[in-house]
Amino acid sequence: MMSKTLMEVIDLLESKDPVDKVRERLKGKVDEYEEKQLGEVTYIKCLYRGRGKDRVEVLGRLGAIQVRQEKGLVSDADGAIVSLTVLFELLNLREKGVELNVDVSFVTNISLDAKLIPHRPFNFMVPLIGLDEALREEVDREANLILSIDSTKGNRIAKYDDFAITHVIKDGYILKVKDELVDIYNRVTGHEVYFVPLTTGDLTPMEYNVYHISTLVSPWLYSNSPLIGIATVSKQVVPGYVTGVQDVEMLEHASRFCLEVLKYVEKGGTVYEESELKELKEKLGESSLMRLKRNF
Repeated sequence: MMSKTLMEVIDLLESKDPVDKVRERLKGKVDEYEEKQLGEVTYIKCLYRGRGKDRVEVLGRLGAIQVRQEKGLVSDADGAIVSLTVLFELLNLREKGVELNVDVSFVTNISLDAKLIPHRPFNFMVPLIGLDEALREEVDREANLILSIDSTKGNRIAKYDDFAITHVIKDGYILKVKDELVDIYNRVTGHEVYFVPLTTGDLTPMEYNVYHISTLVSPWLYSNSPLIGIATVSKQVVPGYVTGVQDVEMLEHASRFCLEVLKYVEKGGTVYEESELKELKEKLGESSLMRLKRNF
């Protein structure tokens, strides 16, 4: 069951040596495994090779899973928890003889400290190497779709009791996510879909002095592929650096949603209407936001 897998991931990550424990758990089970150390920032990169024609990235975005001045997992750890839960569940299915016919790359940061950058109502946690360098490292250039998972609790507008998703970001346009993904969300959660309200500012780099709800959709600047943001949120305004706020039901729902999206892609499903993007480009031209793209 996904809930059992989720609790296993939390148990591994809340230890004082999470890298060692995750490495041991994945040893000999993933098709490709890489640990990358950038200063004090530790990245885990894994590839599940389903040998399908599509490749999806499940990206766990965060500053760190723990911080030195606290004991236990911080709120910001959600991206790592969800991405690793999906990976572990795929491996569990593989052991049962069930293989997904889609390639899935998993990238997440499991560092033990982060830095804060100014933001209201609470400062953002970002990796110690800085957000730009982190995003360059995190984004899989070969992926046809990016699922970007990020704790987004430190805001005053996306206040739900379950995870929320964004519409699709592609080529500087915000495109309606297809109804099939809304159906998946409804089935997984048992309630209506919760969306993260995005502004133009959310698509700009963080150094722009405009409001960003989180770094949830920032990876779009480093990829030509469509991106969907998956945000763990809360009714309360919660900073990323506090402990004791992991909502297990929400994390399980978000993990199960990602897995069901992978099954949908395996069957040839797409996440947005290409005809809508074509219409916008024909009528409006290329989005001016494309000039913000980072060299990659």
